[in-house]
Amino acid sequence: MKKDLAAVLLTCCLAACAQPPAPQRQAAPPPSPVAPPPEVAPPPAPRATSEAQIAPGRWDVDRARCSDLLGAADDDRAAAAMFYYGYLAAKAGIHVIDVSQIDGNVKKVMDRCAAAPNITVPQAFRQALGRHR
Repeated sequence: MKKDLAAVLLTCCLAACAQPPAPQRQAAPPPSPVAPPPEVAPPPAPRATSEAQIAPGRWDVDRARCSDLLGAADDDRAAAAMFYYGYLAAKAGIHVIDVSQIDGNVKKVMDRCAAAPNITVPQAFRQALGRHR
């Protein structure tokens, strides 16, 4: 039951972090013959997919990088950080969390991520908060 609940929670958090595909552009009507031709904008750069995303809507929690977390929208980043906070606490066998310390601890983790965006999110938590916290 706990594994199912964790899987559902993980899927929801990471799905919230995934960016939707770029909307398709509709073809513009041809310009009138007297109008000057419009400037052609370069095509948008392709979005890099995270190596943690193993399939659409499926993420490997241990492979998500700080760059994935930092690149998420504010609300998604906050939800993912809280997911990891609980997930990693449970994985470490921590059963009591001092809620007055959550904001400061998440800030430490985000600062660590900003300093090293290529490390994984679990590594950032361990480095920022220590292995046994």
